[in-house]
Amino acid sequence: MFITLTNANPSHRNKTIVLNTDAIVSVHRAFAKREDESLEEVTFIHCPPHGTWEVLETLEEVTLILNQVPLNNKKKKEFNKKS
Repeated sequence: MFITLTNANPSHRNKTIVLNTDAIVSVHRAFAKREDESLEEVTFIHCPPHGTWEVLETLEEVTLILNQVPLNNKKKKEFNKKS
């Protein structure tokens, strides 16, 4: 499934970014250092091997969105086997 967020990177700021939830490994909130030496708090979404994306949404907002994403059938079957 895909989720739509807002890019925080200065080169693409406020533009829509669509990420595949199957590729997301981790999400965290931290400060990004900008070219003018300023710091901006953003949410980082790690999607290896593609890289890390910076988004404007808070960690809570991203977590809420991700928790609403249904598991695909393969993941449901794997989860049920472990239970």
